[in-house]
Amino acid sequence: MKDIAKKVLSGDSRAIARLITLAENNDPSATNSMKDIHPHTGNAHVIGITGVMGSGKSTLIYELTRQYRKQDKTVGIIAIDPTSPFSGGALLGDRVRMMELTMDEGVFIRSMGTRGMLGGLASAVYDVVEILDASGKDVVIVETVGVGQAEVDIIKIADTTLVIIVPGLGDSIQTLKAGVMEIADIYVVNKADRDGVEQTVAEVESLVDITCSEKERKTPILSTIAKHG
Repeated sequence: MKDIAKKVLSGDSRAIARLITLAENNDPSATNSMKDIHPHTGNAHVIGITGVMGSGKSTLIYELTRQYRKQDKTVGIIAIDPTSPFSGGALLGDRVRMMELTMDEGVFIRSMGTRGMLGGLASAVYDVVEILDASGKDVVIVETVGVGQAEVDIIKIADTTLVIIVPGLGDSIQTLKAGVMEIADIYVVNKADRDGVEQTVAEVESLVDITCSEKERKTPILSTIAKHG
């Protein structure tokens, strides 16, 4: 497996995809390759993005990636999808939405199924982040399947975590109250062209004020309309 590790380190997309598949399937042959690439990790900035379904996570990732590419930074995207009950594989909705990015050699996209794992992450995602990191990606973006008490696992892997909230979805705020407040480095109120955005921002600000002491840095709250870039 030395050859596949060398190819991953050189940024070979086929080798990256192959090693990811081996890691996902818990193939014993992946172990040595993961050991070989591990010393070359720790350079990528890992961004975790979580939010309720319909909050526009994929659109936001698409626009973020476009901005990074304008800065000539390479990007790896891991889209954690609900697992298909028929095949056990990922439902590839995110790949459909971000099809344009697949034509860019500086972007690598992989959809992964959770395969029943709680925490919003697939069990192999830690290995996949290392693979993309070792392959030379400047930024690795990880999108979870949703947001809730179980999705806090994202903080174990991300350098920066974005929690996406949408006006008009009461579940978003209720989720924050349920204990996800602690994981956010940045709150993003997406679809800010909707009615009720001011109220949503005010509610989030109130929750931030409650959870942060005066000496702590308050978590930033940004309003975006991702579909407009």
